[in-house]
Order: sequence, then C-alpha cells, then structure tokens
Amino acid sequence: METFEERLKRFIDRDALDTFGWLRLLVQNHHVLELQSAREHKLYQCVYLMGHAIIQTVSESMFNKTGLDGTRFFLKTFVDDIAKGSTFSAIASEIHDVRNIVAHQAYSGLQHTVEYFADDIEAGWTKADGVLLINPVRYSLQIEQVFRTSSIYAAFKNLPDKERLLRKYDFIRQWLRLDKHDSITKRISTLKQLDASALSTHEHAIRTELYERYGLG
Repeated sequence: METFEERLKRFIDRDALDTFGWLRLLVQNHHVLELQSAREHKLYQCVYLMGHAIIQTVSESMFNKTGLDGTRFFLKTFVDDIAKGSTFSAIASEIHDVRNIVAHQAYSGLQHTVEYFADDIEAGWTKADGVLLINPVRYSLQIEQVFRTSSIYAAFKNLPDKERLLRKYDFIRQWLRLDKHDSITKRISTLKQLDASALSTHEHAIRTELYERYGLG
C-alpha cells in the first residue's frame, strides 16, 4: 500500500487523466458493487444513498458540478436512457432530495407526493394520480450501466487542458483537507484566473510548495 507521501507525489506528478482514471475505477470496484448488493437485497434507502455518493463523487471531483447541479449533470450526461420513463434527469430534484430525507430527516412532506420504492413498475419513473413513482431497481441498474462503458473517462478527457489541470489541483487540495486560507489553496484559486501562457509557471510554484511542505523527494 502506498504511503501518504507516495500517494501525494503520484497525484502531483502524474496527469489528471491518471488520477481520475483511478478514481473512476475505485468507484466502479467499491461504490457500484455496494449499490448492486443493496439493490439485490431490496435495501432501497441504501440504493439512494450509494447512488448519491457515486453521482456526487464523479460530478464534483471530475467535472466541478456540485449539489443538485451535479446530480442533474450526471443523470443527463451519463444515466438517461431514451426509453420512456428512463430519463432520470427530468426528476433530478426529487432524486437529489431523497438523500437528505433518508440521511437527515426520516420524514418529509415530499413522501406524500413521491413514492421512492416503486419497484413493481416497468419504467424508471412515472406519474399516477398526482404521485411520482420512482423505480429504485431501474435507477440503480442505469447507474451501474454507466460503469460498463468509458463514457465518464471520455467526457473528462474531452475537457480543456486548463480545466483538467484545475480539477487535478482542486482534488489534491480536498485530499489534503486544506482550508480556504491556506497558501496552497490560494495559489490553486489563482490558477483559474490565468491564461494558458502563465499556467506552467504558476503550477511550478504550487508543486514546489507542496513538495517542500510535505517533504517529498
């Protein structure tokens, strides 16, 4: 197993495509397997919690999309199916809210207008008598299907070079748990304001400070 220093050095030295390629693989080999197990055992609250974890990890870390925007982005970009009732991005708000209900509230007025555990319907979701019915089986299967393709990695690879660089250093900042007042955080924030000609010099300064602070050889 890598030491803290070895892993940090790898994050710094290698291209963002490497770091986020491994992140995607980790999600596939751990999060997605737990999602599958939860579905098979009809643990539908766990399905929604793990689905949320997968969506937010990918959307925030790789594409800088957070909260409801991150949920809608992931569903629309990777999960939606053209089959009727499978366009989950159309109900992104309800799917995003269920995580807060399950994790923080238990009860919510939303539960009187949304049935989250409708595993007996054929579609991914439908509306009947003013109630939104969501099929957690179909939902989890479509999330799992995303990881049987290269769509996430391909979308990240198609980002502009500067954006991939920003994602890399934002990831490192979060991994190190640096707050907004930290000097490295401030250097990373400055990257966003620079044009392409100045990126290399500023990145070198970030790398130097990281190497010096964490004793990387």
